[in-house]
Amino acid sequence: MKLVIIFILLILIELTFSYKVLVFNPAFGASHSNFLGKISDILLDAGHDVTMLIPVFMSSKKDLVGSKKITKIIRIDQDRRSKQMHEEANLEEMMKKQIWKLDADNSAFFFMIKNFSLACGYECEPLFDHIGVKTVINADSVLHLDIVKYALGEPASTSFYPGPFSKFIDKMSFFERTRNLLGYAFLWYFSWTRFQAELEAIKPYYNKSLSWEDHINGAAFYLINSNQYLDFASPTLPKTVFIGGMQVNTKKDGKMELEKEWDDLLSLRKENVLVSFGSNAFSSDMPAEFKKAFLEVFASMPDTTFIWKYEEANATLADHLPNVKLTTWMPQNDLLADDRLTLFITHGGLGSSIELAYQGKPSLVIPLTSDQPRNALMLTRHGGALELDKTNLDKPNKILHAIKTILDDPNYRKNAEKLASILSSQPHQPKDVVLKHCDFAVKFGDLKTLNSEGRNLNLLQFYSIDIALAALAVTVSVLLIVASLIRCLFRKIVSLFLNVKIKTE
Repeated sequence: MKLVIIFILLILIELTFSYKVLVFNPAFGASHSNFLGKISDILLDAGHDVTMLIPVFMSSKKDLVGSKKITKIIRIDQDRRSKQMHEEANLEEMMKKQIWKLDADNSAFFFMIKNFSLACGYECEPLFDHIGVKTVINADSVLHLDIVKYALGEPASTSFYPGPFSKFIDKMSFFERTRNLLGYAFLWYFSWTRFQAELEAIKPYYNKSLSWEDHINGAAFYLINSNQYLDFASPTLPKTVFIGGMQVNTKKDGKMELEKEWDDLLSLRKENVLVSFGSNAFSSDMPAEFKKAFLEVFASMPDTTFIWKYEEANATLADHLPNVKLTTWMPQNDLLADDRLTLFITHGGLGSSIELAYQGKPSLVIPLTSDQPRNALMLTRHGGALELDKTNLDKPNKILHAIKTILDDPNYRKNAEKLASILSSQPHQPKDVVLKHCDFAVKFGDLKTLNSEGRNLNLLQFYSIDIALAALAVTVSVLLIVASLIRCLFRKIVSLFLNVKIKTE
């Protein structure tokens, strides 16, 4: 069995003009499923035979696929032990309600590590190493994971590259670099416990002695949901492949037509604002004071249409406001692509951040948790976004001021459109990158020549600390010898001086 890392794309048997692909897509979260679903679509459009394997990690996510094109789907029911843990802890419902006020530094997630690791291990048990897999490609719907960088021998660069949960840009003070390093350490430990739990779970079925590092490094490529023209710059190795943006359809890809309901809605007023906090944070679960604050802001801007993703069907919360449309779902990407949409108020999830960047829309980013503070910084550095701390969500004047700041300053839109132009003009488009690397992996497999020997070095060797210590030891030794010689010489001179003085007397 190949170790399940987060998401794994398995390339099976190469055919004459196409190949068979097994996409491992755990039912975990909408953004993750959409990411793997888009990879599936790209391969299907290229004429390949794609099957999706969906082990259910959360029962509430069991219907997630992420693709409307794929027809070959195999589901594995949620493990009963995992299901029992989720039901007893009630983590999903608890997080939906608490996410609005939890500190975004993720310290609250420490208690989740043990159960999450055990559940991941249980989900690995049904998979065996007997299905003829030829080549493996890892595909992560998140940014760089430090533990994967470690396994590949890739520099973490914590002194200038913000970690996935960082609240700092790439220019950090001593304190910020310390916090960034600790954040990396937390994620490393989180992943390590998960990988160890997975290996422990498959012991009865697995007759190989490969470590989780061996499994990660044995993949042909590591596809990550990041874009080098959007994200902070960092050193990478050839196995790390940036495909952030491959899931976004823009007007450049072809005309995008909205359904009449949405088309008519955008034509009602000159300004249109989309409000959505993603698939894990429900606006309907907001504290009452937050909802009240938003409604006050909407009421103060009657000439602006607000489309608010509100997950309660037939909600009457905004019935008194003709400029507010509550909806449990909206075609987010298509709305962002429309020129009539003026502003996007978002939590800054990675999928939404990439979508708005590609569509060239100015945004007000209100990070709630996880990687969202970092994504907000990633967007604001390009000048098309403004960040608002979620502690201000009960203050309508703060929300209104932030919205007005963006709408009244044309530079936000100009900068957002410039970023979209950069992304649409990048030399290698992410969709092509996905297909070409999959084709390359099928043809050549895991090229050992791409492996970095850095993965075999310990911490002291990797950062040349041993050389620095050796140099320091030599320097100290030389200084001690010189000091000793000077001391001896001084004593000799003093002794001679005293002898001369005695003889003189």
